[in-house]
Amino acid sequence: MTAAEKTLVMYGDGARDAARRMLPKLPDACFVPIAAERVREAVEAGLAQVVMVARLDEQAAFLGGAAGLLESITLDMDCGPALAGRVAEATSGQDVYELWDAAGRLGPCGRELCRRTAGGLERLAAEAEGSAASPVAAQVVLLDATGERMVGMYGRMAR
Repeated sequence: MTAAEKTLVMYGDGARDAARRMLPKLPDACFVPIAAERVREAVEAGLAQVVMVARLDEQAAFLGGAAGLLESITLDMDCGPALAGRVAEATSGQDVYELWDAAGRLGPCGRELCRRTAGGLERLAAEAEGSAASPVAAQVVLLDATGERMVGMYGRMAR
C-alpha cells in the first residue's frame, strides 16, 4: 500500500477544492466529507493518516460542539477574560473567528483548536481499534471564513 493509499482527507462544507489544492498528489478517492464513521472505516482499512481540512465551526462541531470549548481555548491561549466572555456569547463559529482575528489571537487560538481536533481524531481512531494508542496520525488544517486559505494547522506525520 502506497503512502497515498494510507491517507484519508476529510473536508468541511465547501472545502473540497482547498483540500485538493493542499494535497494535489493524492487521488480523488482519498477525499471525503467530514464524518466520524469515515475515521472508523479508515482504521478498519489500515490507513496510517487522517487529515481534516475545515473551518472553525466544523471543527468545533466535530468535537461535539461542547459548550465552553471555544471559550476554554481563548482562556488557555492567554487571551484574557474579556475576550473569552465575548467568545462565550458568540452565536457562530464565524463570530469567534472574527473575534480572535480582531484581537490578533487567531494564530494561537486556531492552532489550539486544530490540536484539540487532531486529538479528537486520534482518540476516535484508538477507540475504533480498541487500543489506548491511535493507529493513525492526525493532521488538521483550519481554513479562513471563505474556506480558501489556511490560517492554522496542527498534527503529526504517519510513521
